[in-house]
Amino acid sequence: MVVNKLALSQATIKRIPVYYRTVKALQQSGVKRVRSDRLSKLVHIAPATIRRDFSNFGDLGRSGYSYSVDLLAEVFGELLEVHSEEQMLLVGCGNLGRALLTNNFRRNPDLSIVMGFDTDPSLIGTTIAGIPIYNLATLSEKIRPGMHTAIVCVPSSAQASVISQLEANGITAILTFAPKPVPAQPGTKIRYIDLTSELQALLFVDHQSKLVQEPKTPLKQS
Repeated sequence: MVVNKLALSQATIKRIPVYYRTVKALQQSGVKRVRSDRLSKLVHIAPATIRRDFSNFGDLGRSGYSYSVDLLAEVFGELLEVHSEEQMLLVGCGNLGRALLTNNFRRNPDLSIVMGFDTDPSLIGTTIAGIPIYNLATLSEKIRPGMHTAIVCVPSSAQASVISQLEANGITAILTFAPKPVPAQPGTKIRYIDLTSELQALLFVDHQSKLVQEPKTPLKQS
C-alpha cells in the first residue's frame, strides 16, 4: 500500500505509533477484527478521529464491519518502517536516562536501547537494567554499524556538542529532552520534548474544560 506521508498531518503522524502499538497488542491476544469504538476506548482517541485517520490509508475496512487487526498491524508497520528491531543509543544516564533505560520500550518490541553513554565516572563501566554504560568519549568505538537513532538526556548547555558528536558518527534521528533548538546538519531529524510546555498545555486544557463544565449561576428575578 502506497501512502503519501507528506500529505499526512502532524497530528495523524503522532497517532500512528499509538495505533500500531495497540493493534499489535490485539494481534498478540488473538483478536481478528476491531471496531473504531472499541479501538477508541483503548487509545483514548475519538472514533471519528480514528476513522478520519484511517481514511488516509486506503480501504482498511467497510462501514459497520470493523477493521482487520492483521491488516492494520501490517499497514502501520509499513508506515513506521518496522522491518526489524530499531537499536538505539542513549546519551545522559542521570535520573531521566536511567528511567528510560529501565523501561526500554517494553510495550514495543521493535524499539530497543542497547547502549548508554555518559561522562560521569561513577556511571561509566556500569550497567543499568542490563544495558552497558560507556564513556561518551568512546562513542565512535562503541557505536554499532547501522545505528542511526539516539535519545539525548543531557542539560541544554551540553546538547549542541552532544548532537554534533552524534552526527559525526552517523546518527540522523535524535529525540532530545533539552527543548532549546540547536544547529544541526540538513539530514538530521531532531524531535524536541519540552516536558514543562507539555504539562502547561495539559493544565490549560484541563482548566478550560472545567470552566465549560461549571454550571452557570441563574440570574435572579427582580
